[in-house]
Amino acid sequence: MRSKVKIVSLAALFTALIMVATAYVKMPIAVGYVHAGDVFIVLGAFMLPVPVAAGVAALGSMLADLLSGYVMYMPVTFVAKGLMSLIFSLFFYKKFNLLRVVVGTAIGSVVMVAAYFAFESFYYGLPVATANLPAQFIQPAIAVPVGSLISYALSKIGYINNLKTEIALKKPKKNSSDANENAQNSTKKEP
Repeated sequence: MRSKVKIVSLAALFTALIMVATAYVKMPIAVGYVHAGDVFIVLGAFMLPVPVAAGVAALGSMLADLLSGYVMYMPVTFVAKGLMSLIFSLFFYKKFNLLRVVVGTAIGSVVMVAAYFAFESFYYGLPVATANLPAQFIQPAIAVPVGSLISYALSKIGYINNLKTEIALKKPKKNSSDANENAQNSTKKEP
């Protein structure tokens, strides 16, 4: 029970951090803006179980678009940031090392930029989306190293590692009476 409360608490905290850092710590670019929210997406991918991290990144980023007046970006942001965090988490939630961080963040960042490029090509046209493409890489180029360094520092703290172990989503185990019952049922022949 306590681990579920901790998961919900951390999920709410990271959703709020992502939303605030995205909506208020930003720099406008030609189409849209770059922001500090991805730092917290990286941290959330490091701290939270994989599906929780993806949902938190998607929701926090989408709510930031709502707060910032970029309502038309909300659906693509939900998908792009959710996929980005999912990829980050799959690469370095369980095992955190430099190679996994570099590969995971590179792939996740390219997927995120590709999703925004596809949306902007449809919404604004290919010339505008192509002109905005270099600016789309500014955000991950800054946020990913910063978030990765902070995650690395946090990975050296015993309490953080214990917390991650405690809140890890585990498959429920069958108790021995269920296993014995299932074994007995499988040996019975149907008439």
